[in-house]
Amino acid sequence: MKSSIVKRILAIALIVAGVVTAVLASKDAGSVRWMGLFLLVSGIYFLVSQKASPEQREQAAQQRTSTPPIKWYQSPIVWVPVAALIIAVVSFYVAN
Repeated sequence: MKSSIVKRILAIALIVAGVVTAVLASKDAGSVRWMGLFLLVSGIYFLVSQKASPEQREQAAQQRTSTPPIKWYQSPIVWVPVAALIIAVVSFYVAN
């Protein structure tokens, strides 16, 4: 089980490295941006292609039944727009 966790962490690390490489590359470094895109796509493929073992499926099913539903104030539907609004207001005032 620990090896599957390590594989997932490595796949997520590839995705993050690809995004950072693609975004932070200079305007003249087209090949670096393509390398970042390749890292991003390969990380996504690596993450999606991993299969869950029967033990992991059973553990996830048990966790779903034992976890109570979240309250309305814990919902990302509430907090994502709030965070976006705060970031927009801060960036507006920093830009001016």
